[in-house]
Amino acid sequence: MYGGKVDDAQDFETLFGMVYDVMTPAAFEDNYQIVKGVEGEDDNGALELPSGTRMKDFMEWVNELPEREPPTYLGLPANAEKLLLVGQANEMMGKLSMVMNVLDEGEQIMAEAPTEA
Repeated sequence: MYGGKVDDAQDFETLFGMVYDVMTPAAFEDNYQIVKGVEGEDDNGALELPSGTRMKDFMEWVNELPEREPPTYLGLPANAEKLLLVGQANEMMGKLSMVMNVLDEGEQIMAEAPTEA
């Protein structure tokens, strides 16, 4: 869903911004947020790098990451998944409406067809 290739200027700018945010001297400071949180929310979606420098510290940090990463980790709005689902539901309802119209037209044609005696 989020993957793909860099095939236009906007994709490149997004990738450059992500790399620029990660590859910075500030990343070596304690409490560096590799993903900035959303202000004013309890679970603001922030992701802080571990403060340790040993392999064990990083492995513990990786193992504590959520099974499904929040959209904020990818630079998307926190409600990106909800917006995707709403879009899919709207598309499905449009297709269902089209099918219902075809069925209604078929019933009307059958009702108007002369019956053979």
